[in-house]
Amino acid sequence: MKKILSLLVASILLASCGTKNEESYFIPKDAVGVMYVNLKSLSEKSKALDMKNLNINTLIKDKAPKEIKDFVSEFMTSENLNNTFRKEFILGFGSIKRLSGFGGLALPIKDASAFETFITPMLNKIPNLEKETNVGKDNNFTIYSTKELAIGWNNKTALIIGAKNYAAAELIDLTNLDRQETILATNYFDNFFDTNQDIGLHITSSPLGDALDGILSAFAGMNINLENNNLSYYSSFEDDNVHSATKLKLNNDIKSLVGYDKWMTTSYNKKLLNVLPSNPVMLTKLSVDTETIYEHILSLKDNKSLPISIREELKKNTKRANRELEKDLGMDTQDFSKIFTGTVILTANKNDSPENKSPNIYTAIAIKDKAKFDRFFNALKEKKSRIKEISKNYYQLDEDILMVVTDDLIFMTNDGNKADEVKNSGKLAKNLSDFKHIDKLSHSLYFYSKGDFNSIVSKLYKTNQYNRSSRYTSFDNYDDFNSFSRGRKKNPIDNITDKSAELYEKYFEENHFYMDINGAESFITTKGDKNSLIQTILYGDEIAKLTSEKN
Repeated sequence: MKKILSLLVASILLASCGTKNEESYFIPKDAVGVMYVNLKSLSEKSKALDMKNLNINTLIKDKAPKEIKDFVSEFMTSENLNNTFRKEFILGFGSIKRLSGFGGLALPIKDASAFETFITPMLNKIPNLEKETNVGKDNNFTIYSTKELAIGWNNKTALIIGAKNYAAAELIDLTNLDRQETILATNYFDNFFDTNQDIGLHITSSPLGDALDGILSAFAGMNINLENNNLSYYSSFEDDNVHSATKLKLNNDIKSLVGYDKWMTTSYNKKLLNVLPSNPVMLTKLSVDTETIYEHILSLKDNKSLPISIREELKKNTKRANRELEKDLGMDTQDFSKIFTGTVILTANKNDSPENKSPNIYTAIAIKDKAKFDRFFNALKEKKSRIKEISKNYYQLDEDILMVVTDDLIFMTNDGNKADEVKNSGKLAKNLSDFKHIDKLSHSLYFYSKGDFNSIVSKLYKTNQYNRSSRYTSFDNYDDFNSFSRGRKKNPIDNITDKSAELYEKYFEENHFYMDINGAESFITTKGDKNSLIQTILYGDEIAKLTSEKN
């Protein structure tokens, strides 16, 4: 039955459309999580999709259990769905009530008769259902239920509720909510519910705060307010990209513990770009203020939101860390925090060498105080005998890792040619300063990749298999291992790893993710002349086929 309910919701998403949120009146104010799905926008964006030619149809016909086959063929037709459901929003929620959880979905329906006709064949497959009629608000609801599941409806809305116990009673309570008891009375819902987005999710700590503030104070000695921490997530399928955004709002107590609004920064030394190759297949950039992180950690010793035991342990650990650093490096933790600016940029490029299957990795770390770095690195060299000095400021850290040190930065790579060029010229002739998305480096955290990166991940997976197998078997080289792999029976993961990267490159082009103090955003750009929703569905459909071929 759970499979059928999941399929029901998925099919409604593709078959419906909508503009209202009347179902909000059935979502309780104390919900920890609330989600909505914009059926109208998803329907409009998927209308050019030929559902009949999807691989999933063949998979259901050939491999699905009989109950799923019957359900799809008899009930999940576009005509049935359009005759049953109103063209509006699906809302879902999860709530913690009396320290036990319950949640569910509110579905927009055209009328009670249409929904009853639609749902009755499914209800007939659930044993030991109890039926109640003329219950709930205005005695307008019909409910079928077990102890843990209840399905009820009036003339406008169908509710599917899951609970640990008394699911029918929970459903009836929802139908009797006054407006001030619903999410419409919260301080976040109006701003959260954005009808221009395809999907929205909101998580709030306030209900948890009501339940846990006193417990934490009494048993853990924490004087902390857990209420009014809110996270909102949105996703929308645009013409040429899938766009997601996350917004985070924390209360002052939580902010004082995390302190990210102080130590997250956006600035970076642009000289880092000069030593990194152009046209990367992957890039990650992080900017934090290491001195401010140190100062924030120190401030926690006096933060009364924390229990005394934690504050006292923090004082002891800080003193211990200072003693050990003084002994090993001749500097304390404050001096250590001043060595680097806190900006790191890491990139990857394909390695086309037939002898080496690993990608070329490049890392640039900005130095703030060269004198302090020299003290730190000289002490490190004395303890790490594997560090080999090739020439002044040029080192071999491991068998495949080279490091060049300048007054402004550290450059590390497994690419000997690029390491030599940076050592000799101080920069690369073709470097990252002409990166086409250079504006996005202004974010505190930025991650970028393009389709080729997935092929690199696939190669790394196979190289890891080779390395693990080489411990127990004898292969002269990676190609010998590949020949062995082709001769053995492969499991589904092998096949997915081989082919999924190719499929990803077929449908998607670039990934962008960035994060700052107030939240994060991501863009996944798509290829082809169809919008991103259709391309995503087609990609998922091919992945489903690929997975099924080895099952």
